[in-house]
Amino acid sequence: MEKFIVAQFFIKPEHISEFRTLTNDLIKNTRLEPGNISYHLYQDVEDHTHFVFNEQFKDQTSFDAHTQTAHFNIFIAAAEHTYAKAPLIDIIR
Repeated sequence: MEKFIVAQFFIKPEHISEFRTLTNDLIKNTRLEPGNISYHLYQDVEDHTHFVFNEQFKDQTSFDAHTQTAHFNIFIAAAEHTYAKAPLIDIIR
């Protein structure tokens, strides 16, 4: 069964540019993963500190593999200091 994830990030205003830069490799490499169907980042037009990833993976195994990749873990470690608050991660159907 396909996995759909909505991941919301709330970024400190002074770190918006850095956060966007950090997402570039994550997006590029995630889209190359064999189990990835789609992976998009959006920035709120009214609240520029609010970012939303819409993610779709072939199945749970593909999503689990994604969370073990170097590019995912490098992003998580590098971006953590940019967060204004903890990300909200929802898995939806």
